[in-house]
Amino acid sequence: MKKVSNISLQFLSSQYSGRGPCNITQVHAEVLSRYPGLVSQIAPVMKILQTCIHNGPPHPEDLTKLLDKFHGQLKPSVTLEAALNERTENQQNDQLAIVFNKEGGMDLLITLILSYVPYDSLSKAKFGMEIIHRTRRNADAMRIQKMCLVILRQLSILDPDCSLALSTCDPLLAHCFRLLKSTTLTETACDLIEHLLLSRNDLVQLDGFKRLSDVLQQLDDETLSQTYRVLSLAVSDVDECENRASLLAQRRQKLNTRINEMTISSLNRDYVVAIPGLLGKVLNYACSLPFVPRYPLPSTENEQWMAWIDENLSHNSHSFDTVGGFLQAVLEDVFRDELEMSSQVNMDTESYVADALELPSQLTRRVDALYLLSLLLTGSQRGKVQEILAKLGIGPLLSALFEQFLWKPSTTRHTTDHANQCNCSPEMILKIQLLRLVHNFCSHSTYKHVLLSYSEMDELKQLYTEFESSTGPNSVSSSSSSSASTSSGVGVTATLASLPYCTGGSGLLSKIIRVLKNVPTSSIFRFWLCRAVESWLRSSSQYGVADQLFVITRGLLQHIVHVLLESESAVEPSVVVGGVAGIARNNNGSLVSGPPREVAQSSFDLLGEMIRFNMEACRQLDILLPNEAKVSKYLEVVHGNLIDSNMFLRSVFLTMDHCMEGGSGGRFQQAAVFFPTSKFFSWFLHLRRRVCYLALLVSSISVDTLTLENVSCLNTALIILMLAARQGTLANCLKMLATATIEQLRLGPAGTEDRLGANKKRCLEPRHILSSLFQLLRFWRVHYQPGDQSCISLEKGSGIAFEEWIRTIDLLTSVDTTSPYSLLHYLPEDQSRIVQTWDIEMECN
Repeated sequence: MKKVSNISLQFLSSQYSGRGPCNITQVHAEVLSRYPGLVSQIAPVMKILQTCIHNGPPHPEDLTKLLDKFHGQLKPSVTLEAALNERTENQQNDQLAIVFNKEGGMDLLITLILSYVPYDSLSKAKFGMEIIHRTRRNADAMRIQKMCLVILRQLSILDPDCSLALSTCDPLLAHCFRLLKSTTLTETACDLIEHLLLSRNDLVQLDGFKRLSDVLQQLDDETLSQTYRVLSLAVSDVDECENRASLLAQRRQKLNTRINEMTISSLNRDYVVAIPGLLGKVLNYACSLPFVPRYPLPSTENEQWMAWIDENLSHNSHSFDTVGGFLQAVLEDVFRDELEMSSQVNMDTESYVADALELPSQLTRRVDALYLLSLLLTGSQRGKVQEILAKLGIGPLLSALFEQFLWKPSTTRHTTDHANQCNCSPEMILKIQLLRLVHNFCSHSTYKHVLLSYSEMDELKQLYTEFESSTGPNSVSSSSSSSASTSSGVGVTATLASLPYCTGGSGLLSKIIRVLKNVPTSSIFRFWLCRAVESWLRSSSQYGVADQLFVITRGLLQHIVHVLLESESAVEPSVVVGGVAGIARNNNGSLVSGPPREVAQSSFDLLGEMIRFNMEACRQLDILLPNEAKVSKYLEVVHGNLIDSNMFLRSVFLTMDHCMEGGSGGRFQQAAVFFPTSKFFSWFLHLRRRVCYLALLVSSISVDTLTLENVSCLNTALIILMLAARQGTLANCLKMLATATIEQLRLGPAGTEDRLGANKKRCLEPRHILSSLFQLLRFWRVHYQPGDQSCISLEKGSGIAFEEWIRTIDLLTSVDTTSPYSLLHYLPEDQSRIVQTWDIEMECN
């Protein structure tokens, strides 16, 4: 029989059999010699833990002191000497944690934790010393419980083996979820749950924990807010792919791994959404007012927070964790509905909650609340969550919170990694999360108009009436808008009329646009400000083009064009693929930074949504580019940022072709006159230039480098081919591409070809373009599956049915080399055979 060498197991064995060591001094010398200097630190803790498990804690104060001392040994010291020897200190802490875990200390802590059952309630008829005695005993147990949870979390941080063991301990995780109902332990339990979930390789299913829904419903708003981080981890999607940069690598990974995490996260989202009243509590907590700190004189957030710090330093003398304060918390936990009992104890709550830490903690939990709502808006329940939030008043609530934000950049210059004028403050992440929530709420939403005020809704309806009456029955709008108008009609109007809108003259959308027009170009917020407005425009609406005109009348079209022109006014086009922000030379020859890629991408995407299927917006864009110099400069920006501007190019091609194709109404006649005579849009009518765009887009990607970010380039290239097929010029387009030279595939306005030589460097030879396009289209057929949200987005954004996408791809990838519509027709016979043998499924395997 193998001799037990684990100290903890030897102790347990001696208690059952009567043979073996009864204390640390009786352990064999060989065991003690394994860890010289460390046994003396863990021995007292191990001994008292054994005693507590079998006999109960005779002296809970002694146990508390030992646990607190041991926790102090695990934590790195904050002294100057320790800071100078940080590496040595960390190594000692790690070794102590490893020894404690190997000798069974972690198992003892878990056993002690699981043996604790807090009082859910006490008899309301018994008031007196018995209640106080039992409450104090419960307080002692809860204090020990809290210290054990803290130590376990610290051990898992220091010892990877401990972290792995804890993450697979389902009873511990279930017990931590049960502890959520004890308000004094909620925060500590949430910290450990968060660590356990992050350490696991899979998601946990929330409905597997008994009465969790009831517990979450019983918690008050402040206590419930501590669980938002845990819920966010449970409902977030788990991306198993090791290489997130490549869609091909992701597909390979998914074919050989489990795929149930997405299902579990979806089930968890359904579970959270179904908890009665939870969404309302989360939304109300995130948007609760008053919003502090706010003082009348300081004008920037940095100045506001400095004033708040100065004020709190003057009277920050409260202790953090006194016995009276902890007992008061327990009393409130046990007698939640007995306010008289709490008042009889007469204890000051400020003695255990420091004001100086409460406000930043609340701000962080606001961020957690907004993030949780954003995640719930990304799943299969998106439509239901959007409806619930709209009825709960998400528009006016977010608008009121947004009104509290200060967007004026700080006058104090400071160096940051992200922007020179970011106005860093504790509220920065809160702003970004609010804008992200707006983006997700508006995505494919029929309730987006709750972000407007009542007067703005009247303005929108007036724009819709004027536009429809001026254009007649042949007006062109996006397919998504048209379908929403015909399918929803009166039903959508009746639903929207009963929803709460923003109060005051300006709604949330107008406030976002106003801030977008005033923040610096380098602001870190610009990307999400643009994304929020873009998502609002992209959503289906019965008002169609009137939505775009509503945004344009607020000067946003003019502002975006100005930003794109001015950001490149003195910078030569970058030679980097996709126009990634780099270093260029200005007119004086000195080095200057190009525009941030986020600015270019978000601006072009927003501009594309403003003009899509809207000839009036195209007219206004043409007015902003009144001469050849402006047009040339703007085209330089487009070509220098080809990947980032491809969505704008897609809108240009779709809008012109949709407005000019077929029909004999007034709108089509106006389009037939406007686009050919426009200084800007006439550039895109020539088939040769469309072929150049096709060549450059395909040259910028490949199957191996295709990502979620640049797959839009493939879709834009495919739209060029589909529009050519509609017009009967597909064969000419492919022939022109196959017979062109690299020199002929250059792009640039008249007189600027020499300055745009970068395009020549990143364009492949025609035969390589054709073979690469063949492989990309084969991958497209596997990547996009009918019914997926990505396919629905393609249909709505392009106005082209998914069947036509499939039909065009099958035509282009046909193995019939005699067909002038097949890419193989234009390749040499030997290369054609090689390309035909390429199979995406074989490539993935």
